[in-house]
Amino acid sequence: MAVFSIIVPVYNVEKYLRQCLDSIVNQTFADFEVICVNDGSTDNSLEILEEYSEKDNRFIVINQENQGQGVARNKAMDLATGDYIVFVDPDDWIEVNLLEELYKTFKLSKSEVIAFNYKEYNDYSGKVNNRNLAAILKKNFDYNLNLVPYYSWRDVKSGCLYNLDLHAWSKAYSREFLKRIQAVFAPTKHGEDHLFVNIVLLNAEKIYYLDKYLYTYRCRDGSAVNKRSSDNFCIFNNIELLKDYLITHNFYEELKEEFNCYQTIVMSWHYQNIPEEKLEEYKSICQKYLTPQDYRKMLYKGRKHNTFWESIFSLKNEREFGIKRKVITLFGIKIKIKPKKKTEVL
Repeated sequence: MAVFSIIVPVYNVEKYLRQCLDSIVNQTFADFEVICVNDGSTDNSLEILEEYSEKDNRFIVINQENQGQGVARNKAMDLATGDYIVFVDPDDWIEVNLLEELYKTFKLSKSEVIAFNYKEYNDYSGKVNNRNLAAILKKNFDYNLNLVPYYSWRDVKSGCLYNLDLHAWSKAYSREFLKRIQAVFAPTKHGEDHLFVNIVLLNAEKIYYLDKYLYTYRCRDGSAVNKRSSDNFCIFNNIELLKDYLITHNFYEELKEEFNCYQTIVMSWHYQNIPEEKLEEYKSICQKYLTPQDYRKMLYKGRKHNTFWESIFSLKNEREFGIKRKVITLFGIKIKIKPKKKTEVL
């Protein structure tokens, strides 16, 4: 048994994988196992994983046909033996002291879930943005984590299903807690962590806040969340799974309004990643889920809609496929200006 189980789902990331795995190997806290699930990669990702496992017996490599990160993570959780579980995506990396800081905080706080800050690295421009959880909760919920270093969904009920950071990797978890509440990822290729994180949020008595930047998320063109694909239709399955969970565990009546907002927002998030030839089909399915008013909201948010005057002239920042661009709108015509590309490799 190890103190930490680090779970890494891997699919076609040979360009980034070594940086991710090296950040794990170099941890200042050494008592961990790494469960890497190769999700049917067609590049050299599996060979890289096997190379690390041959050098370091803390690495466990599982190979499966491509089924998505949800299935990969669920399989890894079943195999995990650590007291605590941490998720790392294979194109991201962690600070060398992540496990050391988490271990100290778990012991001091006696918490079952710890949330921490992260950085967002733009692979195109090389720019880094800090994502501070305390600032997010203050802005979205007027909740001050600097006064009380923990929170629960009841403290920030309005928007709790979609505004509380739905990344599995920005938190660490007691394995016994995850097992007790039967936390699982949706068996899909997009948005699979929404179900898992919301199960955690709804069952955690309190989530302790560790005010440190311990994780770097790589925002890149071609990643699963930034790829235009029909696979995004799986979000309807994700929505159904969350609704079933809320009903089965007696949360639905209390959170019905929050759930309606959640599905409207999630559909708008994925709107931009639906192939053009599939948009009408996507919109038709959305209409079956949403009220006419919510459907209009979804379209407004999903299309990055301009007001009448903004369609005449506006200058905005828009994010598309992981790249933040300035967009000039002039008499209905959009001109997208790419940011300056980085000149050196991180």
